[in-house]
Amino acid sequence: MIEIEFNILSPEVFLTVPASEDSIPIARQALRSLGETVAAEREALEDAELALTEACANAVEHAYGPDENGKVLVTMAPKNDEMHVSVRDFGRGMPAAGAGEGDRGFGLAMIEGVARHLEIRGGEGTEVDMAFPMGVGDAAATVDGSVPGVEPAERVLRRLVAVVAAQADMPSDRLMEALLVAELVARYGLRHLIGERVRMLIEPTGEGFELRVGPLEPGGAETVVSETDVPGIGSVVERLSDGVRMEASEVNGAEAEYLVLTMGPSTGA
Repeated sequence: MIEIEFNILSPEVFLTVPASEDSIPIARQALRSLGETVAAEREALEDAELALTEACANAVEHAYGPDENGKVLVTMAPKNDEMHVSVRDFGRGMPAAGAGEGDRGFGLAMIEGVARHLEIRGGEGTEVDMAFPMGVGDAAATVDGSVPGVEPAERVLRRLVAVVAAQADMPSDRLMEALLVAELVARYGLRHLIGERVRMLIEPTGEGFELRVGPLEPGGAETVVSETDVPGIGSVVERLSDGVRMEASEVNGAEAEYLVLTMGPSTGA
């Protein structure tokens, strides 16, 4: 299960992924999407992606035992001219001084070479906290100068859906349909969001995936589906998805719901 939380009032991403190698490109694409949203310079963004890869690979390889279903939490937030990135696991923690240093030494040295700030904290697992120059004057603004919100969330969701669909070996035409569905859900769904954070969950299902988006106001899921209606075709989301349903939920004791879509290797229509 891939869990994404996005603050629509500021471009800040909270990504929780399984501690597996398949999760590393997902984290990279989330960072790339966020960096492009705030117009980060390409070379600086590539350095940050490489450092993120090393930090995630370390968590995947060393944090958990072979029989543990571990998680890795990655947070990303642009602040002024820097991108702040944290990679945290909840596994066995840092090895004792000198132990395993050969396994991690090169990766940490590389991170130190490109990061303005690097701090490693132990305790319950390990947290690698990093800050990278982005080469921009004010990273709080989006590319088009608008207030952060739907466009950044849409960009991140599209990229992550693309990675999951590719990992599932979905046909190219079906992958494009999945991207269109993700774009429409982000664009219309956030209009009916409860609160400031959208939560998006992507569950790979072998040859496809399930996508959950919310929390939405009561009736919001049905409205999102109907808002993608095209004359003579019907709802694009409903037509391209194998399954569309609503799941009831709560936010601070108030009624809420999630829009849940399933996408397989062939069109559900």
